[in-house]
Amino acid sequence: MAAAPPWHDGGVLTGRRFVVAGLTHLADRVVQGLQAEGAEVVVVGDPEADDAAREAADRIGDTCRIIDPGYDREAALRTAGLDGAAALLLLADDDLESLRTAAAAHAIAPHVPVVLRTFQPDLVDEVAAELNIRRAFSVAALAAPSFVAAAFGEEVVQTLRLGDEEVPICILDVHDGSPLAGRRPGSVGADLGGVVIAVAAPAGPWRPATAAEGPLGVGDRVLLGGRLVDVLDLARRNDEAEWDAAPPRAGASVGATLRRLARPTLLRVAAVLFALSVLANFAVRRGLEHEGTLDAVRTAVGISVGNLPPQTDRRAVKILDLLAIVSGVVLPWILLSYITAIVLAERLELRMARRARRMRDHVVLVGLGRVGYRVARTLADLGIPAAVIEEEPDSHFVDAVAAELPVVRGDGQLRENLVRCGIERARCIIACTNNDLANLAACREARRLHPEIRTVLRAFDETVSGRLATAFRIDATISSATVASRAFIGAAIDEFAMRPVELDGLSLLAYRFTPDRPVDETTLADWRSRGLQVLAVEHDGTVSAGAAATGPLIAGDEAVVIGPATVVRSFAAELE
Repeated sequence: MAAAPPWHDGGVLTGRRFVVAGLTHLADRVVQGLQAEGAEVVVVGDPEADDAAREAADRIGDTCRIIDPGYDREAALRTAGLDGAAALLLLADDDLESLRTAAAAHAIAPHVPVVLRTFQPDLVDEVAAELNIRRAFSVAALAAPSFVAAAFGEEVVQTLRLGDEEVPICILDVHDGSPLAGRRPGSVGADLGGVVIAVAAPAGPWRPATAAEGPLGVGDRVLLGGRLVDVLDLARRNDEAEWDAAPPRAGASVGATLRRLARPTLLRVAAVLFALSVLANFAVRRGLEHEGTLDAVRTAVGISVGNLPPQTDRRAVKILDLLAIVSGVVLPWILLSYITAIVLAERLELRMARRARRMRDHVVLVGLGRVGYRVARTLADLGIPAAVIEEEPDSHFVDAVAAELPVVRGDGQLRENLVRCGIERARCIIACTNNDLANLAACREARRLHPEIRTVLRAFDETVSGRLATAFRIDATISSATVASRAFIGAAIDEFAMRPVELDGLSLLAYRFTPDRPVDETTLADWRSRGLQVLAVEHDGTVSAGAAATGPLIAGDEAVVIGPATVVRSFAAELE
């Protein structure tokens, strides 16, 4: 396991003030991390906004000042002392609200750097310079690699971002049959896609990987980084279990059909007009044409579905019959199209459930919120078979995920729904709903049905969930807020947004930068001999990693490097 990040040692931020906007689980973790370093933290947020805000306020209310923004966010930011702050961290769940706060903050204190939480950081990057946004992170994107790696029994210690790609850093154990066994660390990038950063012999300390490093042996541990797909695919292949790499295709998106059915305006209008047409024709035939009740009903229904009306000499009745003929052609087709859609949607839902039921050696994912969506997308990108259980009928992500993976509607805590997803033949269950107890119950029920299954649980209250997870033999308990908080704290306290990685005595720094002049291969080779590794390079919108990232750096490229802390700081100073 990686050691705690260095901001838990206390004292290095004494005298610096940080302003946090938003009362969320993430804000709770970030505030605690900054205060552990001696920083003064002021929070702007409504303590009564929702349950998460109340919980966060209860945790941090005794240690920092909380300012309710009311309707004037600029006044609240001024009261929080934004002008003299070291950084502003925007950690609300609402992306638009965070951007509005960023704009207000820029009007007050344009010199204060901003670290922003958003679901789509690549879009925020386009306005970063105008609003002095130092970094924008997605909690879901930062946390998803940790959940997927945990499904293979591995650990992601950090996730960085380069362009629209995630760059995870993962610890892998070299076992008998591992694709890493017998390879020199320097050759891993060329053959397997990842970059070996550090190596530890069995029961030995971590050391930086250099060109002189010998072959990896069984029992060694490696710290590996690179593009998300490369690193997690290597973690999958490194797992002792054999995974079926052919992902099931769900075919047509049942979510898209269900979403169309959830917009019933046209259906309701057509049904009301059809009913009015029948009633109007009945009234005319009964009142003006003096037909019997049964004859009037038969004639009214016939006209309303497009049949020709009986002959009449009344001008008003002829006009009404003409309108009824037109509506009798249009309205029934609208109603029939919706009935057909309902039948097809039900059949597609049943087909997806049958497909999920027949799967084996797959992952069962419970919960399709923001984190669940990112996990599902990562599994699909890796070609790992997976089935998803989602309880909310209006989840924004169902139609997108259903195009790749079968999605079963229902509560993941219930054994019937787990059985529908073939839980007894699954390799792993990842429970990542927004409810700790629901996640625990889903993992517990999965363990009852399949005692050997690997269980991965998302937790908000880490203390309670951790104790219960131990009691119920949960293999991995992960807090997305805690995982992501490292990125936000690192970006807030360091103008270069360097990310620390502590490995039992080896202090590493990861650094994302854009060189303003070329860095040739000879220079990079010299830095590599000191332990610095280039994890990934973005050039003209394309991210390269592994062997493809070993060439020279061109001015304007963006790159992620990692290595011993002193080496990385020297490298950054040389580029200045």
